[in-house]
Amino acid sequence: MGFLDRIKKLFKQEEEKEEIELLGNPLERLKKGDIIELEGETWEVEDVALYDYGATKEKEWEIRSAKGKGFLSLEEGKIYFFTEIDPEEIQPDVGEHYRKFGKPPEEIIYKGKRYKLKYAGKAKYRKNFESYPVTIWEFRSEDGEIIDVEIWDDYEIEAFKGRELKEWEIEGVFPR
Repeated sequence: MGFLDRIKKLFKQEEEKEEIELLGNPLERLKKGDIIELEGETWEVEDVALYDYGATKEKEWEIRSAKGKGFLSLEEGKIYFFTEIDPEEIQPDVGEHYRKFGKPPEEIIYKGKRYKLKYAGKAKYRKNFESYPVTIWEFRSEDGEIIDVEIWDDYEIEAFKGRELKEWEIEGVFPR
């Protein structure tokens, strides 16, 4: 291989590297303070965390808009967008069900819509150099909406409603 061939090869590798970076998921580079345009709203990244399920990991960005708190997550190449909901609006009462049976119900109802259990398991939630155990139940409706229930202890229960996003639905990502 001659000198010119090595130069061409070097430039080709750089072009391929740039192409890969352009095709990579824009969320992977998000950090605290960055701004996201999503669903016609401006959201600021307030924090970054990781759910460690052992075999898989899910990266999460806590975001806030003028209307409230949300979350973006990236798991196995899929992007999800969640907003916080009141767990007391879920039937049956998920906290009571957990304390009584120690496992999730097969089905829940939220605002008249049925969601079936798709996943139940435990994870380590890692944020700011700390780690906490959490139990997670994931329910899905027939149209693909998701309800995630997170149980931090017997009495601290959070719930989130969300859906899978396509990359094109993220209208803009602006580093701070």
